[in-house]
Amino acid sequence: MLERERVRQIRDQLGHRSWHELALEELARSAGLSRMTLHRRGISREHILGALAELLESEYRQAALPALSAISPAPQRLELALSSICEIDERYLGLMDALHNQLPAIYHEPGEGEVLTRGPFIDALKRIIQDGLNEGSLQVHGDLGESATLLLNATSWTYREMRTGHRWPPEKARAQVVRLLVAGMCV
Repeated sequence: MLERERVRQIRDQLGHRSWHELALEELARSAGLSRMTLHRRGISREHILGALAELLESEYRQAALPALSAISPAPQRLELALSSICEIDERYLGLMDALHNQLPAIYHEPGEGEVLTRGPFIDALKRIIQDGLNEGSLQVHGDLGESATLLLNATSWTYREMRTGHRWPPEKARAQVVRLLVAGMCV
């Protein structure tokens, strides 16, 4: 398959563009390969999308580390975590539309009926929220996993809508979304 560095190159060079516009030749070129090399390796657009989904999950885990290891109060750590979600989403703006049909498999727990977001995407938020509950600075109404799922989705979907639909600059969208959501969690 494709090495992780080549997948990052594709994301960095083409992540701002709609996936539906991209030809396999462009994808290959952004990875520093030829279209024929992708063909010989049996790498299709779907394989590349899958590799980008794996990279996305990995980036969520990495981005959570500073917020998890900080010694500041939970609201500040939550702000840091939500800001990192926006930063990751910024790198994938153009690809999220293409991943739309795959997003449930990427983000959601399997199962029938109501499901939560998978652990790699919400575990850090759950931990920070629990710390905030313990210190009395954050509140939840209901289940911790449901609250983390709501918070992740409110951050991610709203940020992307403000960036793509409303065309707000990244700094403004991130600041406004994060501020609103952190304020809603504070006691």
